Amino acid sequence: MRGPSAVAHRVGQLREQLEAVPDLNPSDTVDALFTELVELCCSTPPRVAEAAMAGLDQHASALQNLCAHGESALEAYWARRITAATDPEAELARFPYLNNYRDLVRMELGMVAAMGEPRPARVAVLGSGPLPLTGLLLAGEHDARVVHVDRDGDSLASGEAVAGALDAPGAVTAVRADLEDPDCMDTLVQAGVHTCDVVVLAALAGQDARAKRAIGERLGALLPARTLVLVRSAVRLRRLLYPQVRAEDLTGLRVELEVHPYTDIVNSVLVARPAGAGTV
Repeated sequence: MRGPSAVAHRVGQLREQLEAVPDLNPSDTVDALFTELVELCCSTPPRVAEAAMAGLDQHASALQNLCAHGESALEAYWARRITAATDPEAELARFPYLNNYRDLVRMELGMVAAMGEPRPARVAVLGSGPLPLTGLLLAGEHDARVVHVDRDGDSLASGEAVAGALDAPGAVTAVRADLEDPDCMDTLVQAGVHTCDVVVLAALAGQDARAKRAIGERLGALLPARTLVLVRSAVRLRRLLYPQVRAEDLTGLRVELEVHPYTDIVNSVLVARPAGAGTV
């Protein structure tokens, strides 16, 4: 087992190697580096991880940025593969992180049940990305109707193409909106986000505490009081992969439950409700 200093040293090496590649598009080299980084962040024992993290704060922002760009490139690549495949379902099954998404969605649905709420019939995924697996799994395996929201038009078009290839278009709609823009509220209302049972805030929707705070305030004003908001976060070494979100960062929401996995599931999840009754 690696000690804290060895973990910190290897993280620094992985950052240097990722910064040195020509681009972050999927390749044998890029895939191997990200795979090792994710495994290191998830498998390091908690006590060792906390000790190592104390010396890694200087890497966090750069690694989060690298991971965000790498994840976007990976999703776009696999979205193209799935939509071009003669058997899209079989191609989706080859996506290397599909089971991680399945496990995360199951965990989140378990958290919804723990809050005393039924399985959601209508879900909004904010920050759905070019391969919107959360929404597609909710629609395809859990019978939810899903609204995908993203600020990037190309990502939305990619997600719509994947949904069409997988014969899920009737259960999924896509809406372009920038959650950090104060003028997004009308768009969210028109999309019916305020009518959803559950709203999922993706880990990369709002890259820092200021952005998460702004989004939380808007959701708090938009949503009815019983709506559950699932906010994806990260703790321990996983903070090198995704931004950490704390309850105090969500000023428009009241956090009622937190789960921090010790498994291969990367994301922590905070469950919140609007701090006050929605205005819609």
